[in-house]
Amino acid sequence: MKDINRQDWQTRKSRRPRRIEEASSVEIGFPIAWVLIGALAGLLVIGLIGLGVVNIIRKQSITPTPSAIPGLAPTQAIAQPAGQQATPTIPPVVTLEPTLTPTPTETPIPVAPEQLAPSVYARVVGTEGAGVSLRAGPGTNNARLFVAPEDSVLLLLQGPRADENQEEFIWWYVRDADGQEGWTVQDFLEPTVPPAAQ
Repeated sequence: MKDINRQDWQTRKSRRPRRIEEASSVEIGFPIAWVLIGALAGLLVIGLIGLGVVNIIRKQSITPTPSAIPGLAPTQAIAQPAGQQATPTIPPVVTLEPTLTPTPTETPIPVAPEQLAPSVYARVVGTEGAGVSLRAGPGTNNARLFVAPEDSVLLLLQGPRADENQEEFIWWYVRDADGQEGWTVQDFLEPTVPPAAQ
């Protein structure tokens, strides 16, 4: 039994693990990708050095020189007499006259005339929203041309004229904002300012 154990132990001692044998027998290779990257880097460095040498040989500066601007002539230095130093000239001080700001004039507020008259504007009032009839003549027997709505502004062209039917109405010949003309009763007109002034 001792012989078996000793022999087994000697066999184990003389035997190497398989992993170590495999690892030692494998050759370590250099990857080709690293060779290519190194070659490209070397070529780049050689190219940059070559460009620097060419610049030195040609004696060119790295910064560009400005080109002449068309339409501008270069200025030349003014020669000073010997022994004199150039003194700078100070431009004269220009004093500006203050400008007066005009005071705004107040626009007068238009005032409505006190009474109806030709060339005066009148507002339609007192019809309770029905408006006032404009007729073909100064009387209720004439045809109704159209109705001017409540609060509309009419221009008085002619008048005042008495009623054709001997009624107690006083009539005015008027024109509305649309240019329509006709006769209307004074009872529903009130003097007002022109529409542009409202």
